Amino acid sequence: MDAEQEIYSSNSMDAPVPSVDSDAEAPSSANCESEKGDSSEESLGAVTGPIVSLPTVTEYRCPGEEHPISRSIHLSRLAAFYPACRQCQHRHDTGQLNPETVERINQTEVRGRQRPLFQRDGIRGVFLNEFTPAIAGRIAAAFASVLWQDVPLTGRQDSTRPESRTGTRQPSRRGPSIVVGYDERPSSPAILSSVIDALRMMGCPVTDVGLVSRPCFAFAVDHLQVAGGLFVSGSGHDASWGGLDLYREGALPLSLGDGLEEVQQKFDAGVTRPTRSAAFQRAFQATVPYEAGLWKHFHALRPLRVVCAARPRPARKTIRKLFAKLPCELSEVETTAAVNAPLKHDVLLERIVSRVKKRKAHLGILIDGDGSRCWFVDEKGKQVDGARLTAMLARQSRIDHPNAPVMADSVALESAQSLVAPNEILDGGDSAGSISRTMRESNASFGVGQSDSYWFRESFPACDAILTLAHVLQGLSRSDEPFSKAVAFGC
Repeated sequence: MDAEQEIYSSNSMDAPVPSVDSDAEAPSSANCESEKGDSSEESLGAVTGPIVSLPTVTEYRCPGEEHPISRSIHLSRLAAFYPACRQCQHRHDTGQLNPETVERINQTEVRGRQRPLFQRDGIRGVFLNEFTPAIAGRIAAAFASVLWQDVPLTGRQDSTRPESRTGTRQPSRRGPSIVVGYDERPSSPAILSSVIDALRMMGCPVTDVGLVSRPCFAFAVDHLQVAGGLFVSGSGHDASWGGLDLYREGALPLSLGDGLEEVQQKFDAGVTRPTRSAAFQRAFQATVPYEAGLWKHFHALRPLRVVCAARPRPARKTIRKLFAKLPCELSEVETTAAVNAPLKHDVLLERIVSRVKKRKAHLGILIDGDGSRCWFVDEKGKQVDGARLTAMLARQSRIDHPNAPVMADSVALESAQSLVAPNEILDGGDSAGSISRTMRESNASFGVGQSDSYWFRESFPACDAILTLAHVLQGLSRSDEPFSKAVAFGC
């Protein structure tokens, strides 16, 4: 063994010793130079030194939060079914969680697919799971940002004016005034508090009308002549839901296609404060002027017996005050069970039918939907068809306003045309915003919407179940015919 073999074998005891072939030809000097030249050319275009791959660090941040969290907190929130995890892009990173927990997480995701917050006539979502006070504040800020666009700009302060030299500040740019109110859902006060804080931070003076019905709130927006209104309500869903209804100046409701999509764009993009000065907040008793405005519709009535089940508490109080001074007799039906649980719609209708027959009443009414929707029962205990009631109210409207058209939304239009002259009824679209806008543009005196809602021309297009009851009582007081006969005729 020569010297090279001895060195190799001493450094690598377990490695096989390469055999040396004495007959192998040594490479020529020319070949060595060519190989050296090729390697030097390759080295000029290549990156020298070892290539180090840096590990990618994943940042975990819960939706709606500003600061990142660690992966351990991410996994612990997943295991605890944290509501924000449903919207997290890393919700499928379950790490070493228990397989049973992972399976429950997957089942929860399938059951709770994220629904859009911005729906046709407002914002709706399950409280805390989909719709939180923080989200409500962001929507209120987006709504305020939209209203700020209509506020006129102010010029720079003029140093030559006397008040500038004396140090007196000129009036600053004032934000748009907004009315806020809420319904009687358990989640509404918490949502309202967040909404008020957001509006004040956006520089918008806030007028709080408190717990009111939806018609009373719309009246306050028009009566106070403010730039907009924000009503906390989850109408159309059970008590576990929350939401917001938005109004522009003149109590014009915002719907998708009628201004609500602009608020959604602001909400998605985010907004900044237009002013550094927080606005003030005040309270206003809207029920006083609202009830005073209803009195003009409850006059010249014959003594009628009315059975009423009003689910919203503010609507019940208003009806009691009105009937206390009327020749009509009011019989109320309780809307909650003995354990203070709300009764279902069908159960309430059955109780109204039973009470109408027992008291031999002239009619019965069920009021729901924050005071805007209503259903009627005639003296026989039979529920009145919506199209027939529309025809009766349209006939009365033409008596009071002969030249004013009648309007119906896209859903109720076909059924209404069969009882109302087709050339005298207009298509009002498929949302509350389009109905209100169409009534304003066409100067219509009466309109009907889906879900048994009826609109009347006041100082603004009003959708009010108590106002609907007033017009029904007026129609029955013009003759001695029963309710069932009054709605049996077309126009």
